[in-house]
Amino acid sequence: MKRFTLLLLLFIGSAHAAEPDTRIAARQIDTLLAQDWQKHSLKGNAPASDEIFVRRIHLDLVGRIPTHQETVSFLSATDKDKRAKLIDQLLASEGFTMHQFHFYADLLRVLSKGTYNGDAGRVTGMAYAEFIKDSVRTNKPYDQLVRELVSAQGKVWENGAVGYYQRDRGMPLDNLSLTMRIFTGTRIECAQCHNHPFDKWTQMQFHQMAAYTYGVQTVMGIYSPSFFGMLALQKERREKNGTSMDDEIHLRQAFNEMIVPIKHAWVSRNPQQLRLPHDYQYDDAKPKSLVKAATLMGAPAEYDPKGNPLESFAAWMTSPEHPRFTVVIANRLWRKLFGIGLIEPADEIMDTTVAANPALMEHLRRLMIAQRYDVKAFLRVLCNTQAYQREVTRTELALGEVYHFTGPLLRRMTPEQMWDSFTTLIHTAPDLPNVPLREATDTFLANARKLGEALEHLTPAELLQRADITSEVFRKNAAQFKVLQQGIAEAQKREDKATVKALAGELGVLRKAAIQTADEQIYIPAVMKLSAQSKQTGESYKGIEVPGYQPPDRSAETAAQTQLFLADAARVGIPPAQHAIYLKHRQSMMRLWPRAAEIDSPAPAGHALREFGQSDREFVENANHDASVPQALVLMNGQMLPNILNSWSQVMLAVKQARYPDDKIEAVYLALLSRKPTAEEMAAWAKAQSHGLNTIQDLVYALLNSQQFIFIQ
Repeated sequence: MKRFTLLLLLFIGSAHAAEPDTRIAARQIDTLLAQDWQKHSLKGNAPASDEIFVRRIHLDLVGRIPTHQETVSFLSATDKDKRAKLIDQLLASEGFTMHQFHFYADLLRVLSKGTYNGDAGRVTGMAYAEFIKDSVRTNKPYDQLVRELVSAQGKVWENGAVGYYQRDRGMPLDNLSLTMRIFTGTRIECAQCHNHPFDKWTQMQFHQMAAYTYGVQTVMGIYSPSFFGMLALQKERREKNGTSMDDEIHLRQAFNEMIVPIKHAWVSRNPQQLRLPHDYQYDDAKPKSLVKAATLMGAPAEYDPKGNPLESFAAWMTSPEHPRFTVVIANRLWRKLFGIGLIEPADEIMDTTVAANPALMEHLRRLMIAQRYDVKAFLRVLCNTQAYQREVTRTELALGEVYHFTGPLLRRMTPEQMWDSFTTLIHTAPDLPNVPLREATDTFLANARKLGEALEHLTPAELLQRADITSEVFRKNAAQFKVLQQGIAEAQKREDKATVKALAGELGVLRKAAIQTADEQIYIPAVMKLSAQSKQTGESYKGIEVPGYQPPDRSAETAAQTQLFLADAARVGIPPAQHAIYLKHRQSMMRLWPRAAEIDSPAPAGHALREFGQSDREFVENANHDASVPQALVLMNGQMLPNILNSWSQVMLAVKQARYPDDKIEAVYLALLSRKPTAEEMAAWAKAQSHGLNTIQDLVYALLNSQQFIFIQ
C-alpha cells in the first residue's frame, strides 16, 4: 500500500496537488504517443482545423452537432485557449448529461420501461434511468457509482441503483457474469457451466465469486411486511375453512392487481448460500456442496454471510489496487473519443492481453486514480491532447491490426448522435431540459412512492378484507373473460383483425373495472389513512392530500425557458406580434422532438433511433453502426424532415438572417457541417440549380443525406 501511495504522489508531482494539471497531463499523453510513433516510424496526423474541432467536440461531449450560432461564435473567437474553454463549457452542460447517459445505458442495458409490459417494472426502470442521469449530472465519481450499483438494496424510490439487480431479476449468476464483464473486462460466463476453455477460470472460481451476490433477492414483487402478513392470514384462513380453486385464483388475481403499480421495485438480501450445481464434475468438490466465497483476482474480499457481502464485494471491485477495474474504464473512455481502445475487445481482458501502447495504458490508469475517478476531469485531459485535436485517420484498420493513435479514427455517428443532431437542426437551444417530459417522469415516480408508502399503513387484516372485495369483481367477470378470450383466439385463427380488436377492447374494459376496484379498495383508503396520521401536506392522489413526496418544482425552469425563447425570437428578427406564436412553436417542437435521452430507453421498435441502430439493450453495447436501407429511407422521407425545413427551425432561421444568396448557402453549410462551402461545392450547387434544384430546402436535404453529415471527422 505504501508503494502504491508513493507512485501516486510521484505521478501527481506534489503531495499538495489535488489532481494533475490538465495541460500537463495532456502533454504527458502526447509525449508517450510521440515516443510510440518514433519507435514505429510514424508521425501524427495534421492538426484539425477549428471547423473540424468544433463539430467533433460537440458530437463527442454533448452528442450532437453545434448549432449555427455556436459554430459562428467559436470560429470568430480569437483567444488562444478557446478550445479549452469550449471543452469546459460542454462538460458543464446538460447536453453532456444527456449524451453520457447513453454511454452507461449501453453498458448497463438500461430499460427505462422495465422488463415487462405495462407498469410492472416501469417504476424501477424509470427510477434506474434517472439515477444514472443524476449521477452524471452531479459528476459522481465512477468508482462511487459502481459501488452504489453493486451494493444496491432497498426501495427503488429511495435508491434508484436497485435497478441494476432488477435488470437481471431472478438470474443472479448471469448478473455476476455481466458485472465482471462490464466493470473488470473479464469474461467468466463460460465458467458457469464448466472450466473456461480459453482462460484460466474454473467453474469453482466462478461460483466462489458468485457467492458474494447470490443472496440478492429480486424475484418477490413487493417489500411490504403488511402484504406478507396478508398472505399469511389468507393461508391460515384457507387451512381452517377451505377455499375453492376458483376463489383462490380470483383472490390471487386481486393480489396481483394490488401490487402492479409498485411491482419489482425492491431489492433485498437474504442469507441464502450458494451451492455447486448438481452435475459438478471436478475433483475439488462434490456436487451441491456449499461454496465458500473468494475473489478471482487482486486482494481478497471479506465475506460474512450474516453481514453484507455486497459491500465488501463492491469495495473489492472498485479498489484502485484492483488489477483491471481502473484499466477498463480508462480504456472505454479513450475508445469513446478515439474510436478504438488501447485494448480491444474492451471486455475480454486476459493475463496475456497487451495494450496497443502499454506505457500509455498504464499512464491512463494512474491518471484516473489520481483524478479520483472523475470522469469529466479524465475526458477533459483527453480532449485537450494534441492527439485528439488532430485530423482523423481515414484508412480502415484490418482485423487485429494495432493502431498507434496518430489521430482519432473516422467513425459514423452513433444512433443517438444522429437523432440528436437532427433535433439540433430544429431546436435553437438543443441542450435545454425537456420540462414537460421531466415533469411527467417526476409525477409518475412520486405517485409510485406515495402508493408504496401508503400500502405500509394498512394492516394485514385490512388488506385481506379489501382483496376479498377486489377478487369478487374478478369472480363476477370470470365467465365473460373466458368467452372474450376464446373469441379472440378464434378470430386470430381466422385472421379477423377487426374482431380481435373489438373483443380486445371489451376485455380491456373488464380489466379496467377490476383495476379501478383495486385502486378504490386498496390505495385510496391507504392514502386516506396515511394522510390522517400525518400533519404534513403534499401532493394529492386523486384529490386526497398525501404527506410529503412532492415532485420537484420545475416552474423556474419553465419561466427561464420562456424568457430564453422570447429573447431568441427578438435576436432572429421575429416581429413582437408573433412572439407568442413563436413561443408556442418552440414548446411544441420540444414535445414532439425530444433528445434521445428524454425518450424511452431504448426507443420503441420502429422509431428512427432503432432504425439508425440503437441497441435493444438485451446485450452489453449492442448498438449497430452499419448503414442500412431503412436508415436511408428515414433520412429521405422521415417525419422529422418537414420540421427541419420549417421556417422557424434553427437551420432555417440562420438562413433567414443571411442577406445574400451566397450567405444563405454558407449558413446551411455552417449549420450542418460546421464549415463554409468550398469553391468546388459552390460550383456544384450552381450546376445543380441549373438542373432544377433551386431552393435552399433542396440543399439542406442533399447535405443531410451526405456521408459528411453522418460521419465524425
